[in-house]
Amino acid sequence: MSNILSLSVRNLRLFFRDKALVFFSFLSVIIILGLYVLFLGEIQVNNIKAMIGIELPQINALVYAWMLPGVIAVSSMTLALGNMGRLVDDAQGEAFNDFLVSPMKRTSLIFSYLFSSMLITVMISVLMFIFSIFIVKLKGGEWLDFNQIIKSLGIMSLLILSSTLLSLYLASFVKSQNTYGVINSMVGTFIGFVTGAYMPMGIMPVFVQNIFNILPVSMGASLLRQVYLEPIFSEVFAQAPAQMLSDYRYFQGVDLKVFGYILSPQIMVISIIGSIIILFSLNFFRFRHLSKRS
Repeated sequence: MSNILSLSVRNLRLFFRDKALVFFSFLSVIIILGLYVLFLGEIQVNNIKAMIGIELPQINALVYAWMLPGVIAVSSMTLALGNMGRLVDDAQGEAFNDFLVSPMKRTSLIFSYLFSSMLITVMISVLMFIFSIFIVKLKGGEWLDFNQIIKSLGIMSLLILSSTLLSLYLASFVKSQNTYGVINSMVGTFIGFVTGAYMPMGIMPVFVQNIFNILPVSMGASLLRQVYLEPIFSEVFAQAPAQMLSDYRYFQGVDLKVFGYILSPQIMVISIIGSIIILFSLNFFRFRHLSKRS
């Protein structure tokens, strides 16, 4: 356990020491926030006003309560990927091989990368979560109650674990920091589309939606949006037909459809847990192979 903690502290220090790495880990989040502050937020507000036919102060809160969970979901992936670059640095500098042939247990080494990435992602995601609650309130929404906060933290925990395990698996195949930087940028951009952060899910072709909606990060964003938006929908769409609200939820990716079937929250939670089990197994066999080869 002491080896895991020592190596995790090392990884944390190296991550926060590299200002460029921290910045690029947030790049997708900064782009999304910038787009919504500059013009996308206003476009969505105007669309909702035209849809329901009246102007309500809660509309701004609805737009930000939809957008911010997507940002949190995106950051869970980009932050995990950013810190997991430490594994690539160690592999490129052959420090990883030195660790493998040392008396240290292989599991301690792997868990140090996993634990440090999770810790960084949890710390920053929780800060973003607190920040998002205040933003929604300032925009005219309501405070999340205790049950909603617990639900959100539970969803975030599952999403962070799934994202970190995926990052660990991807990083284990990369030997060059330049290559990993390209992969990091590509995944960061791709995740923005998967979660519907750049554009509403309903704009995309149905076959693309079917692919995106089975990914854990997309399900995590959907679950978080449902928690954030639950108290706001009843106010904004109080006078609107039920079908209008249903269409909006589908178009905006609040409710996810796969081959015509709406995924229930229970199914999405089970699916994310399933992805964690699968990714854990893949990492187990991947690093056992590396240990034998070394």
